[in-house]
Amino acid sequence: MPGVYFTTTEFLDDAKSAAKDRGMPGIRMIALPADKYYRARATDAELQPIAAAVFDQMVDDLVRPLTAEEAKPSQIQKQHENTNIKVTGTDYEDAYQKVNDLFLDSRWADGLPIVPPTPKLVKAMLAATTRSPDEVVGQVAPKNGTATVEKIAVNSVMAGAKPEYFPVILAAMDGFVDKHFDLTHVQASTGSFTPVVIVNGPLAKELNFNSGIGMLGHGWRANSTVGRALRLSLLNIGQTWPAVNDMALTGRFEAYTFFTFAEDEAKSPWEPYHVSLGYKPEDSTVMVATSGNPLVLGGGAVAPWTAQGILNTVVERTSNVVFGWVHSQTYILVLHPDCAYELSKLGYTRKSLQEWLYEHTSIPYEKLITATSGFGHASEIDEIQQSIADGRIRPDRAQVFKDALKPGGKVPIVQSPDDFHIVVAGGSPGYTLLFSYPGPNWAHETKKITGATLTKAGH
Repeated sequence: MPGVYFTTTEFLDDAKSAAKDRGMPGIRMIALPADKYYRARATDAELQPIAAAVFDQMVDDLVRPLTAEEAKPSQIQKQHENTNIKVTGTDYEDAYQKVNDLFLDSRWADGLPIVPPTPKLVKAMLAATTRSPDEVVGQVAPKNGTATVEKIAVNSVMAGAKPEYFPVILAAMDGFVDKHFDLTHVQASTGSFTPVVIVNGPLAKELNFNSGIGMLGHGWRANSTVGRALRLSLLNIGQTWPAVNDMALTGRFEAYTFFTFAEDEAKSPWEPYHVSLGYKPEDSTVMVATSGNPLVLGGGAVAPWTAQGILNTVVERTSNVVFGWVHSQTYILVLHPDCAYELSKLGYTRKSLQEWLYEHTSIPYEKLITATSGFGHASEIDEIQQSIADGRIRPDRAQVFKDALKPGGKVPIVQSPDDFHIVVAGGSPGYTLLFSYPGPNWAHETKKITGATLTKAGH
């Protein structure tokens, strides 16, 4: 007896395509009207007529005898040909324009001009790493395209990256395709989640990554093209496209280059971020994470601020979110150097600051919302208990939450102090940024950069 796959109207064509790619061309699907379904989730009463409208179809799909194709679906073998594309023009400029038109029309580009990935340029990019061109880095969601070192090199050339940057790009892709990283959500969700890419270690300085004023802005080739190479790799190898299967309703912030920068290790009063994770100072790493648009804290050069005041604002802003999302969040707190220095003078280490944030953002049991929300969600206590039961709260942390669910208890908004990731970067005087993601470390990985052949660091 077949199962029934539910999707929304917006995702129906892509769901059918994915089923076909997996050798299940006859899978039975029911599409719900996206424009009504998402709004109707507020109450069971509003959802009931939508469910009723497809109920008879669901029953029929479940009991109708299998067709010959459904009983024994043909196995579709996708053909992958590594052939070069030849583009000609009346002159170089004409050929260049035709390449760009072809790539954008084929949905292989991001809308900005690309560097044509000629065999010569791809070979030069591959020469920057000791990793084999045929090495499989992993599968890229949502369509699970196979990322090889060579395919990533092609996209890196298109992005305008220098070959010296390529080992950084490869390490970041290692993070994105890690089995613990929820890449599907950032690639396809309706929310405007965007990757954060932070480079640490000697290689960040050698390659001139910006970690100071303007670190998220233009003018820095390393920041811009490394981020764009990752954008193009995820787009092309993951086979995603806006309004097709990338359903970010307002698009993704920093969509072309992501939030890509380096930690300012020289101005940090503490050990570098990667050293706090157990790496050696001489190692170079790249951290990839998922976030919504960051909160901007502090007054910069406009208004007075204090380091403790910024911490108090972090507590205030992180404690006023629906708890069903908050309890499993991860945060990246990017302290500008002046703020980090002031906190150090107050006696904070990175570790003690994580512990302070963990303690002061915890919610007293008496303040938890016990009633069901207006959106039909369970009460906060029920939500926490369900998260313990289904493993969203890690088993090693479950007892902490169980002990807090009683009068006098305090429920953490993160699962451990380490879920506050603290780095130092930005201008002086500057702004502190707070990146957040509604999930445990399912979208947060740090990878060591290795195999670099064109730089002193990263070998």
